[in-house]
Amino acid sequence: MITGLNHIGIAVKDIDETMKLFSRLFGAKEIGRKTFAELGQISALISIGDFKIELMAPYGEKGVVPDFIRKRGEGLHHISVVTDDLDAEDERLADNGVKVLGKTPKGVKDDRVMFTHPRETNGIVFEIVEPYK
Repeated sequence: MITGLNHIGIAVKDIDETMKLFSRLFGAKEIGRKTFAELGQISALISIGDFKIELMAPYGEKGVVPDFIRKRGEGLHHISVVTDDLDAEDERLADNGVKVLGKTPKGVKDDRVMFTHPRETNGIVFEIVEPYK
């Protein structure tokens, strides 16, 4: 079952410049930053009040984020929701005709995730996260 909102993912050209803007306008604070070279992105998790946003910038020329920005420009990339059972969510979505992408296998010692394809969810990518316990 979906239990809440995790964060909103936003594709940006420059995390530092976006952080300056969001800090000035909304009091944003950076929580942490990580490079995902294999995906072609750098991600920074930020907070604005009790709300989290993942800023995703290109890392190199190839990958999900560089492709996204080339095709669509900066903006909303995904909505991340939390579930207490990723496999049950996968089954429920399949029962409703929605195939998921990139599902993390069982046994991983980290959060498990999967993504919906935007063609199947009205143009929005949903990241579904089962937090590591």
